[in-house]
Amino acid sequence: MLNDIKDLIIYTKEMKLLYVENNKSIREQTYKLFSGFFDDITIAIDGEDGLTKFKNSTFDIVITDISMPKMNGIDMLKSIRKINQSISCVIMSAHNETNYFIEAIKFGIDGYILKPLDMDLFGQILKRISKLSKLKQENKYYMKTLEKLVSEKTKELEDKLYYDDLTGLQNRYSLIEEISICKENCMPVVIMLDIDSLKTYNELYGIETGNDILIQCSKCLQDLVRGSEFKVYRLTSDEFVLFNKVKYIDTVAYEKIVYSIFDFFSKNKLFLKSIYESIEISLTIGMAFCNNNAIAKANSALYEAKKDEKRFVIYTEKNDVRKQLKNTLYWKNEIKNALKNDNIIPYFQPIVDRNQKVVKYESLMRLRQYDEYGKQKIIPPFVFLEISLQTKQYDDLSYTMLEKTILNAIDKNISFSINLDYRDIYNKKLIKMLKENIRKFYNSSKNNSHKITLEILENHEIKDYDSFTKQLLEFQELGALIAIDDFGTGYSNLSHIMGISPHYVKIDGSLIKNIVTNQKSRKIVQGLVQLAKNLGIKTIAEFVADKSIFDVVYDLGIDEFQGYYFSEPISLASLKS
Repeated sequence: MLNDIKDLIIYTKEMKLLYVENNKSIREQTYKLFSGFFDDITIAIDGEDGLTKFKNSTFDIVITDISMPKMNGIDMLKSIRKINQSISCVIMSAHNETNYFIEAIKFGIDGYILKPLDMDLFGQILKRISKLSKLKQENKYYMKTLEKLVSEKTKELEDKLYYDDLTGLQNRYSLIEEISICKENCMPVVIMLDIDSLKTYNELYGIETGNDILIQCSKCLQDLVRGSEFKVYRLTSDEFVLFNKVKYIDTVAYEKIVYSIFDFFSKNKLFLKSIYESIEISLTIGMAFCNNNAIAKANSALYEAKKDEKRFVIYTEKNDVRKQLKNTLYWKNEIKNALKNDNIIPYFQPIVDRNQKVVKYESLMRLRQYDEYGKQKIIPPFVFLEISLQTKQYDDLSYTMLEKTILNAIDKNISFSINLDYRDIYNKKLIKMLKENIRKFYNSSKNNSHKITLEILENHEIKDYDSFTKQLLEFQELGALIAIDDFGTGYSNLSHIMGISPHYVKIDGSLIKNIVTNQKSRKIVQGLVQLAKNLGIKTIAEFVADKSIFDVVYDLGIDEFQGYYFSEPISLASLKS
């Protein structure tokens, strides 16, 4: 391995690198690593900066992050490829950004590495790119000498471009070209196979074992298709494709092929010499039959299969990842604009006591949009909040929402509750702001008789309950009341609840909304109410939509109530002081 690295550095030292990363800490750490391979490194802090520097200089390789301000890495690479189609491009991406992989492969990315940096994979990619770069340099040299040598080297370059070095199979470029020449009366059939847990074998036993698995799998697949019209391609590190062109689609026949693949690998274990052990390989498969973007659509089906833990999925419009990506990008921009233009706003839903008197309001996040005619539209959080986690905008949304709520509550002179997710508890900037504003609320002369309630959504992802509980106790010391949200379903660990010592538990709405007709829900709620009373904890019923529900939960002894029977969430302007 040491000699391989030394040989690799001989090539990379002569290459010019453009490195684009907006995170300063990651940029500085990775720069030190890259300095061992490259002498000439240009740094850019975002996509726009990277594109400008690319236009003003020449480079052999571009390595970039994806999520960046001004211009993301994908858009930057698209612009760069318009300038130089042959430039080597590598993406370094966080684990929660793998949904960009589909888009990246469509324009021929040379490498896709997940953070933290996997040195083995990075070394493989650099080796492949440096080889290609070296061949290009040799090609230029021979063009100046003999035309015959130029032709030979060009052929050598094409072979390396269209064939996989490890398995000898044709690669993605070959497959794309093959699909592009399909006649109008032919339909491409793409069966994409992903080797499950290949990375685990690489990490446990080393890259040589992983390579052995890939080589043996490629031979098995070639044996499987021998005598048929199918050809085998290696697409990426752990993905293969079976490809055929047909005039008619017989989905039943192709499902049989898929199950024959599963059956073959379940009956035929691979013997790995490096560990002297036989292993059974499992696969996940995505399949597509279409003339347009067949590879991307098969990959969408594969993604859907992995997400839903299925063995294989056939592409349909419903599992088109590209539509999901478009929706994500749309809401990313809408969230960005809403934050910029003060259009993340709290709505307030009353919570009443047993006399149906309003005792406080729950603050609920809304995103305000305006159409081309200036008409206002209010968007509930279930539409965009989950996406904000993917786009790393959640923290800004939560900070804005919590700060606005408290300041509005001071102005309106009301008691209120706000939702606090476990993620928020570990956000130091948000917690500091929240504590400062809680003090401001209680120091306001308007709020002598009013209270802040923090509604905590208990979650199995809370790893450090001691720190979590300590933080909540600090809020209690400032005067905040604590409520456990969605109590009665999900995690709801009683030992943790005892440690938190909440003032309220809000019984999960899924139990309340069917309580009139569902005796099981009624018995569960009855037991939860009795448990809470024994612990000295007040109960709140949400999703009280009509009088029949109210009558049942009232008779069960619930202390407070919330739902459309009393009021829908209302804007700040509609809120009475």
